[in-house]
Amino acid sequence: MKSDIGITSSFIAELWALRDGLMLCVDRNFPAVVVEMDAKVIIEVLNNPNNTNLIISSIVDDCRKLASRIPRIQFEHCYRETNRSADMLARMGANQSSSFSFHSSPPEDVKPLLEFDISELYLNRRYPVPLVNF
Repeated sequence: MKSDIGITSSFIAELWALRDGLMLCVDRNFPAVVVEMDAKVIIEVLNNPNNTNLIISSIVDDCRKLASRIPRIQFEHCYRETNRSADMLARMGANQSSSFSFHSSPPEDVKPLLEFDISELYLNRRYPVPLVNF
C-alpha cells in the first residue's frame, strides 16, 4: 500500500500519507473516521471543495473520492503538540525496511504518548520570544 514518493515537500508527503490512510479505511469498511492533521492548509483544502490547485489536484481529488466512500468523515486541524503519537509513528515508518506495516496495537514507543493523550492534560505550546531591550 505504501507508495515510494521519493524526495518531496512535507505538504505532498502528508497528502500521500492521507491518501494511503483513507485507502486503508475504505478497504476495512470503517463507517466513521475523524482525520486529525497538524497540516492546517491540507485540512482547509479538503474542507473547501472549491479549493483547487493544479499541482496537487490529482492527489487531492483521490483523497476527496476516498473520503466520499466513508459514510461519516470529518477533517480537523490539531496542533503539532497534540499530534506527537502520529509524528512518532511517521518517524518509525521512515526508518523501517518494509514498505508497509500494520499494527493491531500501538508499538511500545508510542504507548506513553497515547496515554498522555488519554489523560486529557494540556501541553503548552512554546513560542520563541524575541528579547527586547528597554
